[in-house]
Amino acid sequence: MLRTAAILCPLSAAFLLSPAPAQENNYAKRTLWTTSRITGSPEPPPPLKQTLRFPNLKFDQPLYIERDPSRSRLWVITRTGSVFSFPDDPVVAQPDLFVDLAQVFEQLTPHRSAAAVKSAYGLAFHPEYPKVPVCWLTYNLVTTNRKEHLKDGTRLSRFNVTFDDDGVPQCDVASEKIVLTWPEGGHNGACLQFGPDGYLYISAGDGEVPNPPDPQRAGQDVTNFLSTIMRIDVNPTDDGPAYTVPADNPFVKDGGDGTATGSSNDGLRYSVDEALPEIWAYGFRNPWKMNFGPDGQLWVGDVGWELYEMVYNVKPGANYGWSIVEGPHTVIPDGKRGPTPIVAPAIAYSHAEGASVTGGFVYQGSHFPELTGQYIFGDYETRRIWSASITKNEDGTADSLSDLTDLVDPSVRIVAFGEDTSDELLLLHFDEGRIYGLERNEAVSEPSAFPRLLSETGLFSDVINQVPSPGVIPIEVNVPMWNDGATADRWLGIPGNESIQVLRGPKRMQESSLRESMHFPVDSVLARTVKTSISPGGSAVALETQILHFNGKSWAGYSYQWNADQTDAELVPAGGADIRLSDYGESFGKTNWHVHSRSECIRCHNSWAGGVLGFTLSQLNRGVRFLRKDDAEIRRSHGATATAASAADTTTHNQIEWLRDIGVLDGNIPDDIHSSQEPRVAALAHIQNTEAELGHRARSYLSVNCAHCHQKGAGGTATIDLRHEASLEETKTIDTTPVQGMFQIPGGAIVAAGQPSKSVLLYRTVCSGRGRMPHIGSQDVDVEGVNMLRKWIASLASNASPVHIEPSLQSTPQALEVVAGLDRGEIVDADRERLLAEARDAAPEIHNLFTRFQPQQYRDQLNRQLDVAHLLSITGDATKGAGLFADKRMQCINCHRVGQTGGQIGPALDDVGKRLKPAEMIGSILDPSQKIDPKFAAWTALTTDGKVYSGLLMSRTESAVTLRTVRNEDVVIPKTNLEELIQQTVSLMPDRLLNDLTDQQIADLLAFLSARK
Repeated sequence: MLRTAAILCPLSAAFLLSPAPAQENNYAKRTLWTTSRITGSPEPPPPLKQTLRFPNLKFDQPLYIERDPSRSRLWVITRTGSVFSFPDDPVVAQPDLFVDLAQVFEQLTPHRSAAAVKSAYGLAFHPEYPKVPVCWLTYNLVTTNRKEHLKDGTRLSRFNVTFDDDGVPQCDVASEKIVLTWPEGGHNGACLQFGPDGYLYISAGDGEVPNPPDPQRAGQDVTNFLSTIMRIDVNPTDDGPAYTVPADNPFVKDGGDGTATGSSNDGLRYSVDEALPEIWAYGFRNPWKMNFGPDGQLWVGDVGWELYEMVYNVKPGANYGWSIVEGPHTVIPDGKRGPTPIVAPAIAYSHAEGASVTGGFVYQGSHFPELTGQYIFGDYETRRIWSASITKNEDGTADSLSDLTDLVDPSVRIVAFGEDTSDELLLLHFDEGRIYGLERNEAVSEPSAFPRLLSETGLFSDVINQVPSPGVIPIEVNVPMWNDGATADRWLGIPGNESIQVLRGPKRMQESSLRESMHFPVDSVLARTVKTSISPGGSAVALETQILHFNGKSWAGYSYQWNADQTDAELVPAGGADIRLSDYGESFGKTNWHVHSRSECIRCHNSWAGGVLGFTLSQLNRGVRFLRKDDAEIRRSHGATATAASAADTTTHNQIEWLRDIGVLDGNIPDDIHSSQEPRVAALAHIQNTEAELGHRARSYLSVNCAHCHQKGAGGTATIDLRHEASLEETKTIDTTPVQGMFQIPGGAIVAAGQPSKSVLLYRTVCSGRGRMPHIGSQDVDVEGVNMLRKWIASLASNASPVHIEPSLQSTPQALEVVAGLDRGEIVDADRERLLAEARDAAPEIHNLFTRFQPQQYRDQLNRQLDVAHLLSITGDATKGAGLFADKRMQCINCHRVGQTGGQIGPALDDVGKRLKPAEMIGSILDPSQKIDPKFAAWTALTTDGKVYSGLLMSRTESAVTLRTVRNEDVVIPKTNLEELIQQTVSLMPDRLLNDLTDQQIADLLAFLSARK
């Protein structure tokens, strides 16, 4: 494997070319790039487009659009609490005001602490409206002190509807009847819908601001209405109570003899008996719009936190996970849980795709028959609108969504969907305050002209030798990202004569979610060709050329894969690709190279990080080489030209000054680049630059390799900020307990000052497999980077005295000390072989630290990709499978019982062939953590004397906790000796159990299990 230094541009080590002093320079004039063919998208145009439906109507920050049951009018609610109605007529001149809640605040039911109406969210009419002229509204009250949140500040109220002489509906404010209240303060949800059963459904969020996540721990707390969907039977008259609870609500108590129906509260989860009977489902963060499909199914869009957005097919009594999880990702694993198991979303899309879901409708219109029965929803931030196919589950469990298809070119900031009087979809544009509809896109049949070959892009005049076209500028950075030892050459292309505008700081781009520090001209391109060597010191082979393209609103990432002849590169499909390195040579240190999908590209180059990562002032602030010409003109050198030039013919100048002086950069650039102490400008320090302070090198490394996710809003679920601009205190890492897993490090922290082997951040950079960081862009451990981080953490001052950790495999910190010894070559061969053999059978958190040291044959077997379809096609021998199951080396019988034989760590398998199909069995073995039965969830106990136990939670009393380990031994831990008890999101069942078996043996084992009926 190549060392990190190999990432640097071959011209010179980055840290040696320090920024040169300012001086008068006669740079060659900027050549304009005129050959670009990179514009548009390789994907076909979307099938639909948005069209303005009511040209004369405009609302101030609308939030909600509704059609009343009579289909006579459409209704819009604005953020400030105004409610309007109007006929479904495209030429309607103006809407009719139904009520302005802010203006009639004094006429509403008094609240002793409230000072005003802040906003309104939901509106629902009696199903027999206007025969029964009644509606229900949700709105918020606030105090004069906006930091003080009212515990009953969100109201669900009933109002009578009157009609003027022209039949225009008006709200009888004096008729208000408060039905329910719950806290206000953010994430109010507050959507209303009558179900086909005639009951009113009400949504509520967690009542808080985004960070930290769910500070009230409301998501799982079923003792209040936050984070729930409620279901009540409302009364349209003043006779009797305002509502009653339907008898079939999932948490209605037994009304017979009063006997408790739920389990006792053990402190780890709420009991069923604690749940409020109004609750229909819970575990939502901010349910933003819900609607019933034609089959009566309830669909809800739930706005996520840092990583995912979710859509749920809501079932009674279901727990949707917040804030234990955010869709498929863990947030607070050790939080107190609700009384029912967590249910997966119908679909969860990552923040590479969007950032704020808006729930929609199951399409029932007639204009687009191909969409009938599909769920249509969108994203507020990215303005994308999708259709998704619904897969019905006949067993009554939640339906799922798949086959997401972009329907439009994003333009409407979609805050709500609605239906018109003909069941066609309406789109509510928050920014414009206008209402749009959908029509067919006549451009859908036009073929894409996006270049399919690198030679067609116009980036290079000589693709084979990577000679850039005139006007395409070579770029160098101070600290390249670790890319498994690969090197990269970089270029910038700007069509036309516009400049890149440098901003004073990150700023949100108008009509876009992009937070940019530089504003690029439309169709700007950043490119880099990634190369790796067949062997250390050998010639480099080009694997892919990656490009980032700015379309005027956002950045998109594409990759071109080089052919084995190194003559050209072809555009990789949207889903990415895996390259067999053997096609390029025989001596690579690894088997495959992963070319990232376009979604993976944008996971890192996300809008919160600014889209671009390497092209920043702190990365560009460095010296670069130039060639002299006739003592009158200085030209940027690159590649072979500079290598062939004598030292006398080259000079070094600051890259930012050069880009500014030739008109590429403009805007907020300090006059004195070299002495500026602004974090956005000061040069990052390369890992090998020993002249730079160790802390600066470490922070630069973390900023480049981690901060694109680990900053506010960028997708990393840990609430840390690893940008170099943040102070050490602002990183929220030093001596901070991680919420995403401790990896059995007793008393550990994200960064444990002075204690590298008790630092989760170090563990994540050292390990392979589960828990490894980064998730994208790297598979191999950067040994040089890890060693530098070790030294930095050890150098951090701590109030506690350092604790000596003896190297061994008994605990994770001790195993990290062994890894450090292996990296330094301090462990003799005999001890090395013994330790590696022990590590192969160790717990996952220890096993994963040593994968890179294991023999190649073992690593190849471990990474073996099983062909499930092929395995299912093989006829298995159940008798031989029984022998495999009983072999204790396989571990099956150690944890699972068949008949009277086996362990009790996992579920009994006597009827597994009846419960699961063979494909489901093999799926559960290959990915045991994908779906974990709560009864068999893993728990980890950390004791005050530093011991770690993992297993099933058998009991928890006031005096002790009992865990059953994988050896079927019960460990009793007195409460006085218990430091921490954490429920894990990873199964006790090890990964890759089948990788040591042949395909026939796997088929035999499946035959044995399938016969257990």
